[in-house]
Amino acid sequence: MASTFMGLNISYSGLVASNAALNTTANNIANVETVGYSRQIVNQSASAAMRAFASHGCIGAGVDTLGAERVRDIYYDEKYWNNNSKLGEFDKKQYYCAIIENYLRDDRGTNEVKGFTTIFNEYHSAMDSLSNHTGETNYALEFIGKAGNLCEYFNILYNNFQKMQTDVNDEIKIKTDEINGVAQQIALLNKQINMVEANGNTVANDLRDKRDLLIDQLSAVVDVKCEERPIKDLGGDDTNINQYIVSIAGGQTLVDGYEYRQLECVPRETWQKTNQNDVDGLYDVRWTDTEEDVGLSANNVRGELKGLYEMRDGNNAEAFHGKVSNVDKQNKTVTVATTDSYLKDISKSTLPLTNGQITLSGDIYYYDSFTFETDELGNTYYTFQLSEDKSKNPVMPSGDITGKTAKIGEQVAYQGIPYYLEQMNEWVRDYAYHFNEIYGVENATDFNGDNHEGDIFFTGNNDVAGGQYNLKGASLYATSYDSSQNNGYYMLTAGNFNVEKSIQNDASTLATHTGEAEGVSKYDIIDNLKDLSTNKDKMVFRGCDAQSFLICLMGDSGLNAQSANSFQEIYSSIEESIANSRFSVSGVDSDEEAANMIKFQNAYNLASKMISTLNECYDRLITQTGV
Repeated sequence: MASTFMGLNISYSGLVASNAALNTTANNIANVETVGYSRQIVNQSASAAMRAFASHGCIGAGVDTLGAERVRDIYYDEKYWNNNSKLGEFDKKQYYCAIIENYLRDDRGTNEVKGFTTIFNEYHSAMDSLSNHTGETNYALEFIGKAGNLCEYFNILYNNFQKMQTDVNDEIKIKTDEINGVAQQIALLNKQINMVEANGNTVANDLRDKRDLLIDQLSAVVDVKCEERPIKDLGGDDTNINQYIVSIAGGQTLVDGYEYRQLECVPRETWQKTNQNDVDGLYDVRWTDTEEDVGLSANNVRGELKGLYEMRDGNNAEAFHGKVSNVDKQNKTVTVATTDSYLKDISKSTLPLTNGQITLSGDIYYYDSFTFETDELGNTYYTFQLSEDKSKNPVMPSGDITGKTAKIGEQVAYQGIPYYLEQMNEWVRDYAYHFNEIYGVENATDFNGDNHEGDIFFTGNNDVAGGQYNLKGASLYATSYDSSQNNGYYMLTAGNFNVEKSIQNDASTLATHTGEAEGVSKYDIIDNLKDLSTNKDKMVFRGCDAQSFLICLMGDSGLNAQSANSFQEIYSSIEESIANSRFSVSGVDSDEEAANMIKFQNAYNLASKMISTLNECYDRLITQTGV
């Protein structure tokens, strides 16, 4: 039989439930602007009914307040994390593509920015003026100055791109440290959450919100996948403890319960370069426990880290690769056969001249120099002289790697900073070679009548040994090349491009014609040099003439920027849609909470009134019906 005071207990349970709901509503309202906070609700269920052996059967026993739980949908969380990684990648690409476009600007008007086209036209105009004046060295001096401006343009542009590569590299380090910090915090929260929830009656709502907010932050940096597994005891029963696992970069474990892994940025030594144009100290991102590379080049990796990696190392999938054709153990050389057209043209090559690294059949080795050779059948071979330094190559490759793959660097299918540097180098080498061929033609003569046959006009500064490179007699299209000789047009880059020092010092030594059959005013060399800019029979750059350099690069940067902007807008729109859907489930709505406040207040008042009513009943029963 039910207790006489059962109604009082029932009313009290309703009072407790309404009070808990009001407190939860107050907490929701207080956190309406808290980032990452999930709306909470009080879970209630009807208490187990009491069996009364009477005509009215089972009697309700009130309400049980099970606890406050947050409202969250993992489906929207996963959608948000996946999209946020893609958005983070294109955010970075969009930012740096805009910088590249700014570097390549060539504007007219009030805010004039002198780019390649303006400088090249001024240089060309000076050349035209020189061809129309006889024996006046001041025009030659002007032309040499404008040629110096052209060289300076490439020097500055090259340095700007290298500085940008340094900035991107530093940001990779910052993002790696951010991942490490987030991993440590998640592991700590996992432990705190399990401690709170171990009794089975409590949900660590706020701690779980903090953990999900960290995953939101992490998903922008790198792709992330989360899994929560219940831990069972030996009898197969739940322990109320969960194992929370976070994987990044294509499924590699970052956090496993209370344990977490760390990443480290290892700077490459000067003898570990994979690209001639790379700045020193580029970071390789590795796991500290296994020292294995994270593999940012993998197709399934996303996030800001991926965008930064592709911008820093993107070479348009034109890295060195081929098959090992011969291993000479005695001379410690490895010969690699290549078939790609860009590897058959030394002007397009980006191999470190000396002190580079090469991967042979999956193992990394280091070389001191290399030779390039094309045989009569058009087959191209690179022979690498491996370093005998034991600290670099503890073990030499064996003959069983013949036929195996060889590569230098990764095939990064994106037009990043290395791509633009290579394009600049290719144009500078091509233009300097063809210009020098015309300039040092047979019987080339200067103002003074001195012969300059075989001389050069454009060369490169030797920043290591000092002075300038001697390019006399060198050919850009030679069938063989030895990088250890430190000569040839392969030494020439946009960063060291310059005018021959002797011509800068004395403008009268500028070769202008091949004879005086038609008078010195007939500057046939200068006329041929002018024609070099527009005549594709004399020089071709990517199917265009020499003066179209900026058009080609602006086309590349424009397409890359347009693609980055387009994808950034798409993923931003998707993120907004997912965020709205997630907010509709988890977010705190002020109007809804105001309605809940009134609803739970009424419920609380009714429960209080019920207690007052029952109190009067018990008072009448006890004090006024007694004998």
